[in-house]
Amino acid sequence: MTVTRGWRRLCLLATVFVVGAMVVAAFFHNEFRSQNWDPMQTRVYVDRTIRFGGTFYENGLVNKGPLEPFIYRFAAAVTSWDGFWYAISAIVLVVSGVLGWAASRTTRFFGGHRMLGIAVGIGVFYHFALGNADYAGVLYSRNMIIGLYAGAWLIGLSPRWWSPGRARWAAVAVGVLLGLAIQTLFVGTIAAIGVGLLALSSIDTLDDDEEYRASRHLLVLTPIAVFLFAPAYYAIRGRFDEFWSSYWTYNVYQNVATGRSFANQLVYGRDVALRYYRAWPVSLVIVVAFLAVTLGLWRVMSRRERYTHLALTVWFVGAWAELVAGQRYSTHYFSILALPTALMAAAVVGHVYRLIAAQRGDFRTAVAWPLAASLLAVVAGGGGHLTLGLEAASSYSSVHQTAVERAATQPGTQRTVRAILDLVSRPDDPLLVWTEFPWEYLQFHRVAATRWIWKSFMLGQIYLGRSSPDYVLPTTWQWFADDMAESHPEAFLEETALPLTGGTPFSAYVQSNFEQAYAGTDYNVYLRTDAAGDVLRGDPGTTFTPNPVAGGASNWSIGRGTATLPSTAPSLTDVLALSNTLCTRISGTYTAVPGVGGSFLSFRFDAADPKVPNVRLNIADRQIFSGDDAAVFDTTYLDAPDAIDSTANTALGPDDTVLAPDAETPLPDRTVITAPASADTSSPDAVAGTSDSGAADTGIHHFALVVGKNSAALVIDGAIHAAVRITDQTKVSMEVRAGGVQLGDLHRGSAPPNSGCG
Repeated sequence: MTVTRGWRRLCLLATVFVVGAMVVAAFFHNEFRSQNWDPMQTRVYVDRTIRFGGTFYENGLVNKGPLEPFIYRFAAAVTSWDGFWYAISAIVLVVSGVLGWAASRTTRFFGGHRMLGIAVGIGVFYHFALGNADYAGVLYSRNMIIGLYAGAWLIGLSPRWWSPGRARWAAVAVGVLLGLAIQTLFVGTIAAIGVGLLALSSIDTLDDDEEYRASRHLLVLTPIAVFLFAPAYYAIRGRFDEFWSSYWTYNVYQNVATGRSFANQLVYGRDVALRYYRAWPVSLVIVVAFLAVTLGLWRVMSRRERYTHLALTVWFVGAWAELVAGQRYSTHYFSILALPTALMAAAVVGHVYRLIAAQRGDFRTAVAWPLAASLLAVVAGGGGHLTLGLEAASSYSSVHQTAVERAATQPGTQRTVRAILDLVSRPDDPLLVWTEFPWEYLQFHRVAATRWIWKSFMLGQIYLGRSSPDYVLPTTWQWFADDMAESHPEAFLEETALPLTGGTPFSAYVQSNFEQAYAGTDYNVYLRTDAAGDVLRGDPGTTFTPNPVAGGASNWSIGRGTATLPSTAPSLTDVLALSNTLCTRISGTYTAVPGVGGSFLSFRFDAADPKVPNVRLNIADRQIFSGDDAAVFDTTYLDAPDAIDSTANTALGPDDTVLAPDAETPLPDRTVITAPASADTSSPDAVAGTSDSGAADTGIHHFALVVGKNSAALVIDGAIHAAVRITDQTKVSMEVRAGGVQLGDLHRGSAPPNSGCG
């Protein structure tokens, strides 16, 4: 007996340890994994709703019910901006747990041992939380729907819910869950009917005739009432047009744009099904086994068991009907098919156990089944996501620290854009973007200036369908004008790979209200006319006399509004102090005086803490780049970028950095995020002489160093050429690392009004 108890305790503790590791890994890994396309889109809509108020349908084209944005709104309410995806990951865990619970309860309903039910539940939980399928670890609308179905399934299976006095409440609960699911995706109605059949079988067990009739009526009427609640709500608010255009009209466009007849849809669905089961043969085996068990045991099943088999069959058929009706077969859509398949497997396992146990009795090894299932789930389902999750958990310290670490690896082009935006706006301010990607708003911590967050909505481009002006909603441009009047964005962002399409009210608005301020490799930044004036041509302020830090030992020649340094040996200490504070504008002219190694001027932002690196805006001949003491962030050129061939006569050095011909140090690539330590921006040898533009640049250039609270930009000859974010740096100086420089007409003024300095 002691050995038996010890064995049970060991299995229990080992199972708790493994499942606990799954939960921890899923929470930390799915925080990153859940940041997927549609979830990001929904977060952008929610951020707009938080910023501007109103309904979800006033802030985005939501072609599904309000459940999905509501859940994301809840996640935003309970956590911080940086912690948002941790809240989503927690919800993913809850949904996966409900799915596992539904599978476990199904196995037990058909006669499976309690430990066997737990084992099945663990396997299903792992598949949806940490599996390799694209629908695992994310929170798309269909993941929410199967969570609702699983909740209704659990209620339907539980006898306690259908006792006298509770049955009506149970019918209402199931009705609400099914109504929300149908409201989210109307094409899922057949699947919802399948789940509802199970609840109907539970109602049939009631002896009280009044309770029986009331429960049946509530089970039918509640989903209808919930489904109609959303349109009624928006009609009462006077926003029915926004709701109907998104929920119905755009869905009609999506259906028509495929160009398929009903017969073609069926044929296409058949072909997809064949490919699916060739890729997932285990699923086919489960379905065939379930049908075989259904036919073989039908006569000996109880009425409720028959209803349950029928409900699973209708649910399964409804899932395929939903896919065929939607005409989209993205891999994450198949979650609606995966759950009924998993419950079919759970039912078969329960039946098989009951048949075997009837012949040989209970199994003494049952206590070990959950542990075995946990290990088998990891082996069969792949342990890659589990490993990544545990690694993320082991290095986690706080949400803030995670955000800081990710910011440190942000691509240099994104760093530049964020720094420019911080000069004219603040986090959560509106940003106008011409894009096809939802993350453009999130990576810059900005809110979409218009509900039409993607260009496809304004050009009639339908996902996996045709493109036509007929697929642009009739009220698009009126609502766009309303959005612009409400948000009045300070900046417009254009991806160089997706140039702005002309001939639309969108392009007309940009041309009338914005001025291009920055031309980069990946992005062009346009500032609203008044903001562009503040940044590019701001009030210069008053003339000032800079101070050499080295005092009397300095090689700088200083005058009122002038400073000159001949070509001398570079010095880290003989620098020119330009400002002891941030929030300033330093402007004037510069003329480089190249030395033997060329010219290298650096506007340096010094940190009081020696452990914090200085950040820099650098001029190396015609090459302008941002960075810190150890890395290059982003690069532009005073010459046209196409005049520079960055791929000719180069070789790869350590860490795949680009080396110049016969050079030992990396060139600062204009698109890299972070270079290795050898790409030291404080070293003149790393950058001097790297311009391919010909003779050294000795012309007179007008410049302005525009410094806000959180960022700084270097304006040269009327355009921004580099920008960098500022964290703990507080002072501004000029360091000359190669050659010399002549500064003239030096003025010091104030920062732009929206740069955070107010």
